[in-house]
Amino acid sequence: MHSDKNNNFLEKQLKTLGQKIRIDILKKLKVAQNHFSFSKLQKEVLEHNDSSVNFSFHLNALKKCELIDSSEEGYYITKLGKQILKNILSIEKILTDRSKKRMIRTSKYSKELFDSNKIEEYLVTEGELDVFLARQIAREVEARLTKTDIEYLTAPLMREYINAVLLENGLEEVRHKLTRLGTPPFEVFKLFNSKEKEIDPENFIRTLGSDVSEQFLLLNLLPKNFADLYLSGEIALLHLNYWSLRPLGIYLNIDPIIKYILNSYPKTSSGFKDTKDLIKLVLTFCDFLKKFKFFYSKDLLIGDFNQFLTDFNFPANKSYIFDLLTSQILSINEGIKDGKSHLTLGFNNSQSPNNDSILCSQPVSQFMYSFLKQPVQNNEPLLLFEYSDFISQNSSINIINSLFSHSLRKNIILQDNCISNLLNSNIVKILNPKQNKIILDKLLINLHMISVEAKQNDDVFIQLLQDKMESIFELFKIKKTLVYKKLNTINEWNKLTLQLFEENQESILRDSIKSISFFGLNKAILNHCGIELDRTESSASFALKILSFMKKLIEEKNQSENDYFTLSQPHSDKYLQDCWNNGNSPNGENINCYSSKIIRKNSTLSLDKKLSLFKKFENIINGGSIFDQSINANDISLNSYLKLLIKSRIGAFALSNFEVHRKN
Repeated sequence: MHSDKNNNFLEKQLKTLGQKIRIDILKKLKVAQNHFSFSKLQKEVLEHNDSSVNFSFHLNALKKCELIDSSEEGYYITKLGKQILKNILSIEKILTDRSKKRMIRTSKYSKELFDSNKIEEYLVTEGELDVFLARQIAREVEARLTKTDIEYLTAPLMREYINAVLLENGLEEVRHKLTRLGTPPFEVFKLFNSKEKEIDPENFIRTLGSDVSEQFLLLNLLPKNFADLYLSGEIALLHLNYWSLRPLGIYLNIDPIIKYILNSYPKTSSGFKDTKDLIKLVLTFCDFLKKFKFFYSKDLLIGDFNQFLTDFNFPANKSYIFDLLTSQILSINEGIKDGKSHLTLGFNNSQSPNNDSILCSQPVSQFMYSFLKQPVQNNEPLLLFEYSDFISQNSSINIINSLFSHSLRKNIILQDNCISNLLNSNIVKILNPKQNKIILDKLLINLHMISVEAKQNDDVFIQLLQDKMESIFELFKIKKTLVYKKLNTINEWNKLTLQLFEENQESILRDSIKSISFFGLNKAILNHCGIELDRTESSASFALKILSFMKKLIEEKNQSENDYFTLSQPHSDKYLQDCWNNGNSPNGENINCYSSKIIRKNSTLSLDKKLSLFKKFENIINGGSIFDQSINANDISLNSYLKLLIKSRIGAFALSNFEVHRKN
């Protein structure tokens, strides 16, 4: 009897739901947050086709079956109505899937049947959305797809649908988490069709991988406010593709390297005397350097390199040994076709007997002559010498003249004391050349953009600069954490650092050198003071004031946290081009307007006054600076130029800026 009653009720329900309009009413009431008035519900269900339909009749039919009900606030779906509708929707899905199988090509290059449950899983797993909301979004995406004629979906197209629904529901943060990494097809085609010789198949793959690494950093690893600082040009980050993976550079003194080699060949610790042993020595040394290639993004700096040549008594009469050494050193940059030096060799005069010129040493001079014989390349190592070696001496004048007439001179930096002024290619000073160090990174602040925002108000300028400095300190913390997390998993890195550093890996990065720098100084001073820093004392004073403020914040940070932040000079590189691919900064300035020079290239100051002004900046920028003004050999001889620099006690200068050309 009870069964007959249920059957009669079921028959009544099925007859009632036999018309589509009644199912549509249930669907509208199911998703409604509030009760519907008669007029609103009629408009929602019938839209523009309400003239020929007795809407009240259908509502009454649903009420009689207890599927909907009404109150003073309007109509609503009952608990029974929700249960019945749920089953109707399941039946609809079965029929839809049966009549139309929608396929999807996944991101894993496979083809499978569309399944909305996988959208839900995707939203929960990758978007970190709660299950209930993920289910709602998935059902909405599915509902939209059923209204299309698309039979063959792709993963990117599916994500577009999902992203649209997320944005419409105010879920922008979830949408951000689901951003896919990759280079737009248009850019890939440009790269693929490029006729540049550098874009060989290997570099094609490397470039695409670099793009993904950069996007991953900016979209997923850096907090949004820090990523925006980079994207807006307010700061510059170097080697963005490797930023989260490697430190900027590594400094190694030659002593632990020699110890490493001797440990590799204990039987020959008394000396490498025959040709076979010397060849083995050269190959072992260069193999050691190549092992580090994967653990820095810019350069490896070797201190006291001349000691390597003298300690092992490289025979001056066996030039082929030196040729092998130089060719192997040059091969370290093999495959890195960026025209930059990724190795720096330091020559320390204190290692020479009787403190004679390093260049007087036969092994060193033979090594230099071997370098000069090699084919000209764009990525020769940077060479660091004390400039006392380059004062004309009968014993070294020939090789000095050879260096000046060779393209290699563009890669030479002269210093007043190799121990206190050892620099890497990013102009970062090594504080203690006897202690191996990681150079974690060099981050640069755009002073010009600060000046634009400050609107010639000194106090506002200083406050904005302080805010940027705080951001830089935080970025270094992020970088340290990311690099440690990555390198700590690499056995080769752990093995090398264990042999060469006196600290554990975490301490190595904690005690690493963290260089803070700037760009747009001259543009900032011109905008803020109305005239360039080398033209008036007041402009120079303000420039010194803001750099002194940066130094003060750095010293306070080091003192409070026992850290190793340092203030260094900007260097010449393509980091601005990387920040602004269109060639213009966000405020419309062209990249070329920002010079790495402290004193403008076209400054009319005399050489004496340039040196005097630069010394003031050098005293503040004590974490690395180079005097790099262009000097014409027609105005002053090389010997006189060197003597003037020695007299001024300038810290370091570049040979490439001494322009050796004569007037006709």
